[in-house]
Amino acid sequence: MLLRQQNVCLNVGEEAPDFELPDQDGKMIRLSDYRGKHNVLLALNPGELNDSCKNYLLLYRDSIMKFKELDTQVLGMNMDSISKNRKWVKSLRGLGFPVLSDHDPPGKVTLRYDCFVPKEGYGKRGIFVIDKKGIIRHIEVQSSDAGACPDVFQMLSTLQ
Repeated sequence: MLLRQQNVCLNVGEEAPDFELPDQDGKMIRLSDYRGKHNVLLALNPGELNDSCKNYLLLYRDSIMKFKELDTQVLGMNMDSISKNRKWVKSLRGLGFPVLSDHDPPGKVTLRYDCFVPKEGYGKRGIFVIDKKGIIRHIEVQSSDAGACPDVFQMLSTLQ
């Protein structure tokens, strides 16, 4: 069992909490829309996108073909506004996956995934691999240490 903020516990083998959030273009995305169709890699980023977040997003973009080969939809999520996310995606010349805005109210979904730090007002970097049945198969909460990087190999192994 992984104990995190607020004593909310999400565990591998449990159903992922459903949500509906707008992407960088304002299109509403629901996690449950992928159920029975695709695996999902949900990548949460803290608060507003910054240069460190950019590196994570580029890591997923660089691996997008591997995720697609494993029938996996990548979804980024942060607590920035739709317009700021749109600017970020445009500045990166596209990503090949949506970046969802958990901005209104800030952190409502991030909190459900127990990656929100209310005292600080930002979220933690969290990675959730969710299978086609909606079950969490991998959880990784990133350290805030400089250079900390998600384990793409572990994500791909889980998806295989």
